[in-house]
Amino acid sequence: MENTQNRFVYLDNIRNVLVYNVVLVHVISMFAYPLSFWWAVIDKEGSSRFYETSLIPMDIYLMPCLLFIAALFIFPSLKKSTPLEYIKNRFMRLYVPVIVFLFCAGDVFNQLRLKRLNPVSPDYSETFLNFWRAFVDMPGIYLTSSQKTLNTVDFNLSHTWFLTLLFFITLMVVLLSLPFKRKNSEPKKVNSRKKIILQTIVFAVMMSIVYAAAMINYVIHHIDFGSWIIIGKTLQFQTDKIWILIPMFLFGLYAYKKEWLTRGDIGTWKIWGVLAFIPLALYVLFYHIGILSTLDEILKVVEHNMQFDNKIASPLMDGSVQLSFLCTWVLLPPACIFLLMFFLSFAKRFFNKPNAITTFCSKHSINVYILHYIPVLVLQYTFLNVPIIPVLKVMLMTVIVIPACLWLSHRLVYPYPKIAIGFFIALKLVALAAGFTFYYLALLALIFISFAGAIHESARFVVAQKDRLKSA
Repeated sequence: MENTQNRFVYLDNIRNVLVYNVVLVHVISMFAYPLSFWWAVIDKEGSSRFYETSLIPMDIYLMPCLLFIAALFIFPSLKKSTPLEYIKNRFMRLYVPVIVFLFCAGDVFNQLRLKRLNPVSPDYSETFLNFWRAFVDMPGIYLTSSQKTLNTVDFNLSHTWFLTLLFFITLMVVLLSLPFKRKNSEPKKVNSRKKIILQTIVFAVMMSIVYAAAMINYVIHHIDFGSWIIIGKTLQFQTDKIWILIPMFLFGLYAYKKEWLTRGDIGTWKIWGVLAFIPLALYVLFYHIGILSTLDEILKVVEHNMQFDNKIASPLMDGSVQLSFLCTWVLLPPACIFLLMFFLSFAKRFFNKPNAITTFCSKHSINVYILHYIPVLVLQYTFLNVPIIPVLKVMLMTVIVIPACLWLSHRLVYPYPKIAIGFFIALKLVALAAGFTFYYLALLALIFISFAGAIHESARFVVAQKDRLKSA
């Protein structure tokens, strides 16, 4: 995409921050009851409206921005290999980890949730079999809202849904580009700053209309717009977010074609910061004041009805709540798009110089995304009854998980992928025979060994840097 490697740095830095933000989202979910009543490990006493509200803005921009950045690199990568080689590499990079994760740890979420809901949890091998039985019995198109009880072991792709979506839309782009010959064209006239800003604002307005219309259509046809859909047992996405994800991916392809980020001027971070702050602040305000109180009561009823036979009628939403939802639907697309432009302009201005740390983190960002989910669940289960305040738990878990995953990727997954796959599969097979307690303790030990390794190597790196400065 860029002419010099240096100009890749700010995109890598944005991607790193977004991936670590995903880790934080999953950590906070433990304290976001009842908004996250379905989560495997819940601390009801430690939950508060603060954590619920914290999740809301992060849900706006995380995955759409990651998709936008991924779209920027498709055609540059195709210039370096044949379409078949590229698809093969994408499959190995994106989908093989999904398969390995599902076999080795796809059922851990279910097992931990069953332990939370039942005084006596089922045998781990039973959960494993039920998980794959649900996969076999799943229809071609499956809505998660059709799940009637929390005690059911359901099949889903967990956080790896993003990798499946990225793989399939990348595959579609590659296949659709095949009829067109790749050739070096003459440099085109780049859009001016005013035109780029205007086109982005128009795109945001159009997306507001489309997204709000889609959500209204869902409500009219009684479709749960917060549910997930699984297609062909291999592709998963959220029914409402897909109306943002696909356009943001296409927006990335458009920005690459127009060379906005290589030769153009997208505007200053101050402009986009102001434009992003207004819809984002209003979005959070509408949710916090106008929606969450009613939504929490509805979700508590949903949780009760998914656990017990004595069903309770769900509270009705009054006109003010419905209006608040409509306002959030209109505000979400511009908040997402303007935040993306803010990230791009801010990072390009202040975080565009390569260094050893950002290079290292960028190299392992996708593995951190894949690996982090189970360590988060294991540590949430470990810290559940530890008598410390929730904010300290959030900080500790985040600080442990990210370095541990980086080190595990650095020392095992990245340099020896086949050995890593064999190790995790072998550990899983032993766990099926020894039980979930063994698996939990083994994973916990692996987390802290990896964290200790990260601390040790970080200390060595700091000492080496100091010695280098002294010698210079």
